[in-house]
Amino acid sequence: MSILLVVQAGHDGSDRRDRQLSPFGGSSVLDVALRRLSGFDDGPVVVAISDLPTDQDIEAIARNNEAATVRGPSDDMLARFVEVIADYPAEHLVRVTADSPFIDHHLVREVIATHLETGADYTSNTLLRTHPRGLDVEVIRSDALLDAAEQATTLAERAGVTTFVQRRPANYNLQAAVAAGDYEDHDWRVSGPESLHHLDEILNKSGGDLNAKWSDLLAYDKPEAHSGAVRLRVARDNVAASLDGLNEPIGHLPEPYPLADASRRSWGVWADENLIGAVTVSVQNGWGTLAARFASGLDDDLASDALAAVDERLLADDQVIALTIDGSRIRQYRD
Repeated sequence: MSILLVVQAGHDGSDRRDRQLSPFGGSSVLDVALRRLSGFDDGPVVVAISDLPTDQDIEAIARNNEAATVRGPSDDMLARFVEVIADYPAEHLVRVTADSPFIDHHLVREVIATHLETGADYTSNTLLRTHPRGLDVEVIRSDALLDAAEQATTLAERAGVTTFVQRRPANYNLQAAVAAGDYEDHDWRVSGPESLHHLDEILNKSGGDLNAKWSDLLAYDKPEAHSGAVRLRVARDNVAASLDGLNEPIGHLPEPYPLADASRRSWGVWADENLIGAVTVSVQNGWGTLAARFASGLDDDLASDALAAVDERLLADDQVIALTIDGSRIRQYRD
């Protein structure tokens, strides 16, 4: 079995390249991320950059961190990853985007372990998010990625690299890597000066150890208190055990209630410390079908807030194009 770790960097049609070059930790975000990933020794580490001359600075950073580089199209990310596989054949490919300096090889190994244990075609910690935002890791079988490269025709499916596979759980075995706790309120993405200052504070409080495991940094970060009326959290055993106390149905929940299933994403709906609902979104060919069950006598505003929270989750990635509720109501997320 062979595994390849690919860091997506450089021009990709977004501002990710600028974020990667932002100053951080005495160097740059990309430099720190590559240093934290350098402990990965299960296979080669390759930085996938564009074929544009302006990505030479990205290539220099990769070289300084003893990482190989592969150049590919600037406007077709899926084709760029095909170039990587051609140069570095492997059975499984790990994809990370190093615009969070706190990504690390420990987390990569955690997601790989789930992927291999379940025999999945695709595994991520993004579709059911329990890790801090910014620590996005995907593992995909190379043959599934090459299959997607042959069939994907839309700009979204080619730009998203794994989007074609994510949208088709009937064709590919999707799995979710779920953390031991719920840490999605920790936001470790680089989006501008304020976020960089926040990450600098965490690093300084931790003693500046660039090799610290991601979970060891949690103690130095206190997310802002949740201000909404409801909170969605990835459904765990306590949600499944409480379904009998929820009596107001929307559609038909799957039996058994899915936990950590990336093709039937499920959340518990909480108001304060009370479980007031359970939601599942099943996906096929990019279309989602929502089913839910809520506590009886629930205020209509809370149910609306819960559905708005589902919208927020589904807008955060490209898996769902549109959502059907009760077979008739449609929420359109993207073309």
